[in-house]
Amino acid sequence: MIVNKSMFPLQTGFSVISKMQDKFALLQTQLGTGVKAQTLADMGRDLPVSLSVRSRLTAIEGYGANIDQVDLRLSFYDNALTRLDQIEGQARNSAVQGQYGSNNINMATISSLSKARLDEMVTLLNSDIGGRYLFGGNKTDKAPLPTTTELLDGAGGRAGYRTVVTERQAADLGEFGQGRLTTSIAPAVPALPTDPVTVTLAEDGNHPFGLKLSTVSAIGANIGIVSDFAASPADIEFTFPGDPGTVAEGDSVTMGFTLPDGTETQITLKAVSAANATGATNEFVIGDTITTAENFDAALKATLQKTGESELKAASTFAAAQNFFNAAGEPVLRIDPGSPADPFNATSLRVAQKTDTVMWYSGETAAVSAIGMGRLTAASNAGTVTLTENQPASAAHGFQIAGPVASSNTTGITAVRNAGPPVDMTISVVDNAEIDANDTVTFTLKEPGGKTREVTLTAVAGKAGPGQFKIGADAAETAANIQQAMTRSVTEAASAAEGNPRQSVTASVEDSGRVAYGMQANESGYLRMVRSMAAMTVETYPEITNAADPNSVNLNPAKARFDAMARRQQLELSESRNSERGSIELITMELGVARSALKSAGERHTNYKAQLDNLLSDVETVSKEDVAMELLALQTRLTASYQVTSMVSKLSLVNYL
Repeated sequence: MIVNKSMFPLQTGFSVISKMQDKFALLQTQLGTGVKAQTLADMGRDLPVSLSVRSRLTAIEGYGANIDQVDLRLSFYDNALTRLDQIEGQARNSAVQGQYGSNNINMATISSLSKARLDEMVTLLNSDIGGRYLFGGNKTDKAPLPTTTELLDGAGGRAGYRTVVTERQAADLGEFGQGRLTTSIAPAVPALPTDPVTVTLAEDGNHPFGLKLSTVSAIGANIGIVSDFAASPADIEFTFPGDPGTVAEGDSVTMGFTLPDGTETQITLKAVSAANATGATNEFVIGDTITTAENFDAALKATLQKTGESELKAASTFAAAQNFFNAAGEPVLRIDPGSPADPFNATSLRVAQKTDTVMWYSGETAAVSAIGMGRLTAASNAGTVTLTENQPASAAHGFQIAGPVASSNTTGITAVRNAGPPVDMTISVVDNAEIDANDTVTFTLKEPGGKTREVTLTAVAGKAGPGQFKIGADAAETAANIQQAMTRSVTEAASAAEGNPRQSVTASVEDSGRVAYGMQANESGYLRMVRSMAAMTVETYPEITNAADPNSVNLNPAKARFDAMARRQQLELSESRNSERGSIELITMELGVARSALKSAGERHTNYKAQLDNLLSDVETVSKEDVAMELLALQTRLTASYQVTSMVSKLSLVNYL
C-alpha cells in the first residue's frame, strides 16, 4: 500500500491558513482601532453607504458653519436695532413743542445733542464684522455712509447737507423773506374816495419753492375775496370797499398755505381800530379805504416774513433733508439757481452729481420705489387718464413709460404715449358705450436697468379686482376707474421692482432653505431718523430783534421755529410709523423670523447628524467585544490548523505504520 502527501491537500491547507492569518491580522487591527477598515477599498459592500453618509455629514457641517456665521451677524443686528430704537425714542422726547427749558436751554442744546445721536447712528450703520459691512445690502466691502462731518459739511469741494439746506431756504424764503409770495395794491391812489382798493397776494411763479396758496376764508362780509388756486401761479384778491363802506373791527381773513415739505400752515389777519391796536404783527388798523388796504398789505408782508422765519424755514430744512438724504428709487436733488446763479429766484430742482454733492448712501439700493408709483403720477379729468413721469428725473431712478401702448378696443378707448417732456401716456375714453367687458389697455414700464414690466388693465362689468377697471356709467366715471386700477397696478409693479432688502443677503442653511437677512441703511426707518437728526443738527434758534426798536416784535421768532422743528421730528419719528415697511420695529420682527428659521434649521441638523452618526458607526465601526470573541475563536482554529498541517506535512509510510 502506498501512502503519500498527495492524499492530503496541503496546498489548500496552507491557503486557508494564510487567509486565516490575514483575518487574524484584520481582527487585531479592528480590536485596536475600533473601525472595520483602514482604507475605502476594504469597505466592501458598505462603501456606498459610508460615502453617502459622510457626504451628508459634510453638507451638514457646512450648513452649521453658515448658521453660526449668520447667528453672529443677527446678534449684532439685534444689538444695533435695540440701540437705534433707543436713539429714536430719545430724539422723539428731546424736542417737544413749548418745552424750551430754563433760559431756553433746550433750544440751545438740541443741535449738539442731535449731532451726537446722528454721529452714533452713522457709526452703527457703518459697523462691520470681520471687514464685512452689514448695512449696505450685498455691497459689503466698504462703509455705506460717509462720516458725519462729510455728510453735514461736505468734502473735497462736494456740498454737504448744510449747503443744500442753505440753498433750499434761500429758494423757499425768496429775496424778501415772504415765501416767494408778492403783494400789490391797485389802484395805488383811488380816483374817488368811493372807489374800492384791491390787495393781491400771488405766488411769484410756477415752481416747487416757498408757500403755496391753498385756502382762504373770512369772518365778516366787508372784505371781498376772489381766489384762483387752480391757476399757475395761484393768487387771491382782497377788495376793500370805498367810502362810505368800511371794514369792521374784528373782521379777519385766514389764509392757508402748503409748505415745501407737504405740510400745511395758516395765518390770520385781524382788523383793529387805532385805539385797540396792540402792535401785533397780524393786526391791521382800519381807517379810510386806502389806509386800510395799505395797513392790510403791511401786516400781510410782516406776517408772511414771520411765518417764513418759523414754519417755512422748518419746512424748508426738512424738505432739504428729503432732497439730500434720498430714498431708494429717488435721486439726490438740489436747487438749480439758474444763470446767473440766484437761489432767491430759483425755479427748479436739479439732480445732484457725485462730483458736486456728497452722496449720503453708497450701498445696494433699488432703482424703483413702490412709494410714489416709481416716480410716476396718474390723474383723470373729463374722460381722460394721464400717466406722467415725474420731473426732475434721472435715467438711474424710477420707471420710464416705454412702448408699446395699446388698447384692444380703439373705438371705445385710445392709448397714446407722448414724447414730452415730461413723457406721459394718455388714455382717452372715446365712446363709453363701445367698451365691453374684457377690453384691455396695455402699456410697458421700463426700469433703469433695462428690465421691462408690462401692465394690462382689463374692463369688467362688475366689481373690479387686481388689474381690472369697472365700466362706469359715463366716460368720466370709467376714466376715474381706470386711474384707480392704474395706480394700484403701477404701485404693485413698483413694489415688485423695489424688492425686499432682506433678500439682498441670504445664506443657505439647508438643502431647500435659505435665510434672508440683508439690511440697507436707506430703508425708511433709518432714513427718517437720519433726516430728522440731521435737520435738528443744522438748525439753530437765535433771538434776533430789531436793533432800532428793541421793543418790536421778533423778526426771527426762535420759539416758533423750535416748535415747528419739534413738531416735524415728532411726526417723522412717531410710534404710528412702526407698522410702515422698513420701520425699525418691522425690521426687528423680520430678523426675528430669520433667527427662528435659523434655530429650527440648526435643531434639524443636530437631530439628523445624530442619526447619521449612528448609521456611520454601524457601517464603519465594530464592537470590540464581538471582535475579541471572534479573535479568540479564530486563534483556536488557527492553532489547530497549524498542528494538523504540521502533522500532515510529516506524513510517510513509516510514520503511518
